Amino acid sequence: MKSKFKIFLLFCILFQQTFYVVAQKFVIPVMPDTQGQVGSKPEMLISQLKWIVEKKDSLNIPFVLHVGDIVNFDNHGHWQTASDCFKILDDAKMPYVLCLGNHDTEAVGENSGSAAPGNTNLNLRKTTKFNTYFPVSRLMEQKGRLEEGKSDNAYYTFKAGGLDWLVVSLEFCARLAPVRWANKIIADHPNHNVIILTHYHLNGSGDIAERNAGYGDLSPYEIYEMLIKKHPNILMVLSGHTGNSTWRNDRGENGNRIYQILTDYQNENYGDGYLRLLEINPERRYISGKVYSPYNGKEKCEALIRFMGVKFITPQL
Repeated sequence: MKSKFKIFLLFCILFQQTFYVVAQKFVIPVMPDTQGQVGSKPEMLISQLKWIVEKKDSLNIPFVLHVGDIVNFDNHGHWQTASDCFKILDDAKMPYVLCLGNHDTEAVGENSGSAAPGNTNLNLRKTTKFNTYFPVSRLMEQKGRLEEGKSDNAYYTFKAGGLDWLVVSLEFCARLAPVRWANKIIADHPNHNVIILTHYHLNGSGDIAERNAGYGDLSPYEIYEMLIKKHPNILMVLSGHTGNSTWRNDRGENGNRIYQILTDYQNENYGDGYLRLLEINPERRYISGKVYSPYNGKEKCEALIRFMGVKFITPQL
């Protein structure tokens, strides 16, 4: 009996040592709204994507996340520009997730950012151009979706820092069906650290938005109550849409901390090429995030965030 215990103890020690060897820090670039860049300064977007590829190995970048409003107007010209730019990541075999913003749907006009004619709520769920220019086959590591052939609500998995990760991308002010779907997906991945990627969550004051923007379905606060705070393995919520840069840290129903970060610079020289660079260090248990522009070589010092004592979901024995 003692020998079995010793073997088990040795296995645990070796497992722990192995985990810390592979638990290297890594960086996830988070792309704020790029609508202005696609519409007016695509060279700015190109500089971001080329920089990410150049830093892929030195920064240990496993995945790229986009918080939505990829394009400004829902026309073929804007979508073609976005598609051409993101080919930079395709060619480098760099996985990425594109979250849907309101401007990425038929809710906005083809030649302006104003509401398109018709029922705006129904138009918000019409995403033919997005799914044509960025088909499911183009999005590496996508493991499933709510609606076949549509990436409006989809999930992705990857490994980094010795941990398993799950990214759930939700549509703008989601309907009830995607929220129920996301609840099941997250429950089915209890050993994954979960990142919720959605266009609209925090407002510029750092509060969870309580309105559905006037034409969505559920408000971000309702989604938080029905989904985000329910699961012990939800670690982060990333969003854009409004404001500039802010964050909040809430405790979920299971005692876990939920780090919520807003990054959006669209009103500052078309975004000025800024990226949120999330550095995640499982061994030292922190998440930090600076905001840097490869386009102009500047960093926003006031936007620096750092969360200490983060409790990651570690691999199970």
